[in-house]
Amino acid sequence: MENIHKNILHLEPSRGLLNDPNGLVQFNGKYYVFHQWNRFGLDHSYKEWGLFTSSDLLHWHHEGSAILPDSMLDKDGIYSGSATVANDQLHVFFTGNSKQNGQRKSYQRQAVSNGNFKLIKKEKGLETPDEFTEHFCDPYIIKNNGEWQMLLGAQTKKYQGAIAIYTSPDLYSWDYRGIYFGNPILDQMCECPNLVDFGEEKVLLVCPQKRQIKPDKDISSYSGYFIGRQNKYRFLPENRIQKLDQGFDFYAPQVFTDEKGRKIMFAWMSRMNESQEQQCLTREYGYIHCLTLPRKKVNFIKSRLRNIEMLLS
Repeated sequence: MENIHKNILHLEPSRGLLNDPNGLVQFNGKYYVFHQWNRFGLDHSYKEWGLFTSSDLLHWHHEGSAILPDSMLDKDGIYSGSATVANDQLHVFFTGNSKQNGQRKSYQRQAVSNGNFKLIKKEKGLETPDEFTEHFCDPYIIKNNGEWQMLLGAQTKKYQGAIAIYTSPDLYSWDYRGIYFGNPILDQMCECPNLVDFGEEKVLLVCPQKRQIKPDKDISSYSGYFIGRQNKYRFLPENRIQKLDQGFDFYAPQVFTDEKGRKIMFAWMSRMNESQEQQCLTREYGYIHCLTLPRKKVNFIKSRLRNIEMLLS
């Protein structure tokens, strides 16, 4: 039977459920788009990373599984993260989800590739600082003022959304520096932080999430951004939060800079709840969800009502 819903330009899985884009990077001339993936079903019960690669952002090949939940620190899911290149190596960071007697434990983990496809996980992972719950996830790596910085989405023990920051001289040893940004607008949890660097001014991407505290379940979430500056290890916003995309299906955006200096963004083209996923028309063909088209920043307007214009790459 012909699949009339099949996308030509949007990245979608051959089977299973796809969600957040992760580890966006250009390495040795090739574009890498990792993504969360349940290759066994059409729900969120299993999470690994799959991988698309391309030489031109137009023609893509799906490489299959890239990182599997195969150790005690990530046995219950490979959650979102990011990637960077240093010393001719690809460094990938992700959240490992591990549950014991139904209790979640999060570990921030690292895997390194020296140019071939295989990613080797480092044995240890960063544990959650005392001031946060185990909703501590989605490491985003950026180099700022000569040092590596890691931003993480978080929930404080007062059940407020926040972004935490670590620093490192070498991508291997990390020091916790506190709360990078906290604001009631981040609701009960913040996911998928990104920092887009425009010199003195920076754009902080956030995904605030409303949650039921008991039971611990998400209610709603969206993608937004602040424009501001960084003072040491704190982000100082200069505007109110703005929605990054006005459509219904846009979440977990991630931005990377390619070898041409272009700042390019992908996002998950869905924010369906479980009942909506049950009605998704592509289930008949064994898969659901896709990513947005890549977008590049083409204009940065500095005004009282600042904005970022994004166009298709």
